[in-house]
Order: sequence, then C-alpha cells, then structure tokens
Amino acid sequence: MLMGIAITMRKPRILLSLLAILGACAISPPAYKAYLGDVRDDMQLSTLDGTRYLRIDTINRYVDAVRFLSVDGIQIENSGNYRAIQIAPGFHDVTVYFEWDLGSARGLAPALVNYAAQSETMSRTLHFNARAGELYRVRAEPVFKDKFEDITTLSHVDFWIEDRQDNQIVTREQGSYVPSR
Repeated sequence: MLMGIAITMRKPRILLSLLAILGACAISPPAYKAYLGDVRDDMQLSTLDGTRYLRIDTINRYVDAVRFLSVDGIQIENSGNYRAIQIAPGFHDVTVYFEWDLGSARGLAPALVNYAAQSETMSRTLHFNARAGELYRVRAEPVFKDKFEDITTLSHVDFWIEDRQDNQIVTREQGSYVPSR
C-alpha cells in the first residue's frame, strides 16, 4: 500500500518536470541564422544572445531586451522575434538595440520605442572578432537623465559583449554612446 502511494505521488512530479522542460523549449525560438551559405553545425558558428532584463515598478513587471537589428549591414528580418543570432566566425559589425517593454501601452508610446530602435542613443554597432563554437552575451545598461527611471528620462543605452567566462569582448567603453558634435 505504501509503495503504491509513493509511486502515485511521483507521477505528478515527473509530469510537471517534463512539462517545464517542454515549455522552456517552446518559449525560446531558435537562433536567427545571420550568415550566408548552407546550414552549419553550432560548433562552426558563433552565437550571440541578447540579454533580457526584468524591470519591476509598483504594480507591473516588464522584460526589456537587447535585440539585433543587422549583421554587417544586412537587416535581420523580424528582429523582435529572435533572442539570439548565429554568425560565421570572423570580424563582424553587429547592430543591436534596446527594446523597452511597454506592456499593454497604447498610443504614442509604442511608436516612440520603434523610433528608439533606430536612434543612436538606443542602438549601437559593435565590432568584434567572433570565434567558432563560442557563446556571447550582449549586455546593456540604460542611462537616465533623472532619478525617475522611465522611457521619458532615458538618456541613452551603453552596450558591451561578454563571453561565457564574463570576459568583455567589446568593452563598455567601446559600446558607450558618444554624442555626435
């Protein structure tokens, strides 16, 4: 009898574990193939992951993210749908932007964010040498003009790239916003 109860109690835990694994797979879309030619094995490519940031205000939670706009001047189609991209090894210019999550906001706010993706204050082109088989994370840090941190007080966003060991491949200084004069 006791053995029957133990087996019965394990089934829901196993089922929940499997559902969690399958759910995680379904949530993460595959990386965008931002290279020319035939499909390659992951070890022959470099993967750039756009970092996601959780922002919490008094009532809501938002997920802001680093997104990819282009690689070597070639536009990424539906860039908001991809959290990561894969590129061939070598030197590349990767243009990234900071996507500010507005939740269910309506009106002018979404248009402001779409404009910001093209703005030099919220996007940056990062030049670096990608190595085969490496995973890189593109990090971002929003800088605000005021202590009240929202999109209306956002001055600019600084970007950098780290490898798996948290080494800065593109430093914060290299990815910092420098106003044009």
